Amino acid sequence: MTTATIWTIFVLGLIFAALIGFALGRRKAPGGTAELKEIQEQHEQQLAQKQLELEAYQEQVHQHYHKTASVFKDMAGSYKELFDHLSSGYEKLGDFSEKRILPERAGALLDGPETQSKSDFMHPKDQDEDALTK
Repeated sequence: MTTATIWTIFVLGLIFAALIGFALGRRKAPGGTAELKEIQEQHEQQLAQKQLELEAYQEQVHQHYHKTASVFKDMAGSYKELFDHLSSGYEKLGDFSEKRILPERAGALLDGPETQSKSDFMHPKDQDEDALTK
């Protein structure tokens, strides 16, 4: 075999391999419509799953804050009931010769020290004695 024949066989084999590679590549091209449709369906499923997870999380947050508000409301009602009980007991049993220690209403406790007198129920003066210290 001559060098020209070897080169001719080599070139023909290269052309034949290129044609076969091209034909196989065209049969299932990357990014074809079927593959794109499959990828789109996967992404839509993932999006739907994430949407469900987000909605479940939002519902949990809503329920948490609803319960927190309910418990806080119940707690505030209990404190008001306790304050009312203490106030009525103070009015019935207390000594009114001195300045009133408990405020008239429960909200006054939350108003702050500016609106209360210096002798509030948490820090009575030395001359303000209760029944236990007499």
